[in-house]
Amino acid sequence: MLDPENRKIILLALLAVAVVFAGNSGWLSPGGLNAAAAAWKVWWDTWHIAVYVSAGGIILGGLVFLFWNRWQRSLAQQQMLARVASGPTLLLLPRADWRPIQPANVQVWTRMADALPHEEHLSFEISGSEEGLAFGLHASTEGLRAAMTQFKSEWPGLHSKAVQTDPAQAPNGWQVWWVELTPADPEQAVLAVSDDPLRAMLIEVNGVLGQGRGLVQVIARRNFGMKKTLGQKAFAARDEETRSKGVRALRQQDAKRYEERAGQAYLDVTLRAVGMADTEERAQGIARGLARSIAASFGGNNPVQPMQQGRDPQPVLLRLPGKHSPWASTDLAYLAHLAGSDLIQLAPRLMTAPARYLPADPEMRLVMDLHRTAFLEGVA
Repeated sequence: MLDPENRKIILLALLAVAVVFAGNSGWLSPGGLNAAAAAWKVWWDTWHIAVYVSAGGIILGGLVFLFWNRWQRSLAQQQMLARVASGPTLLLLPRADWRPIQPANVQVWTRMADALPHEEHLSFEISGSEEGLAFGLHASTEGLRAAMTQFKSEWPGLHSKAVQTDPAQAPNGWQVWWVELTPADPEQAVLAVSDDPLRAMLIEVNGVLGQGRGLVQVIARRNFGMKKTLGQKAFAARDEETRSKGVRALRQQDAKRYEERAGQAYLDVTLRAVGMADTEERAQGIARGLARSIAASFGGNNPVQPMQQGRDPQPVLLRLPGKHSPWASTDLAYLAHLAGSDLIQLAPRLMTAPARYLPADPEMRLVMDLHRTAFLEGVA
């Protein structure tokens, strides 16, 4: 290792050699300095131009990629919406001999969150008019096949048939009005104030007579962000430092609540109450009556309340997602399920399947191999 004095001597010697070399080369003369300055200016300008061109190319390429990616996503979204909108609609026919259904035990939406095609939605519907009431299910062909598998697993013996008149299609000359509702706080549970909120909706729809039609659409698709949000909130609540034991206990309760909610499946839900009638005033009255019956079925700690309304029939007909909010699958089960025998009695015009079919007794069956009729020709 060189000591500091020796390093200084070596640096001064190198500097002297550089000055002598520059003097012998003419760089220190006025002409040399001017030439060096001109060369430096040319290099500086060239470098700046290269930087500007490169930066402009990178920015332009990034913008092109951003717009291209956004256009591709928009195109895929439009194709998905068109695929669902043009999909079939099935009427779901509960059996008249079913036992009363307990919404707390319904698990169809927990399984549906994983069964639906990626980013596709379906519409569970309750419609009613003077012609009768019916449950319906609308989705793409693939989505409807997956949904029917889950519904038949939840309710064995469920009957279904293709719809003849789409309940979302308003007759010529009729007006449409709709109201969309969401919970006030998607992070809290939506608590029903009755044992079955479907009862109020069926009673309200059953009262639509004359030149009118009521329709409730529950448009649902898988939610991918709610679990992460609740998990982060639970972690933050447990990680918060506080000196107060009471505040710490409250934070632990919040963390436990968030963790319990994060353990459920979530769906983005558009809850739409629709009224159709020969006049706009009656269409509004039907839609708002349905919205009030839905809102009154859930508690005030996290009320389900109207968020927007409109008269455009396209969102209803095409089953387009509108104002939506995350719903836990167990909360959604209280709102969207089929009717048992108790609710069928409240809405006698509800379309149902006959009682369970039983095969004929073996003694009454006709076996073609054992019973034959001989053909005899007449004698001339």
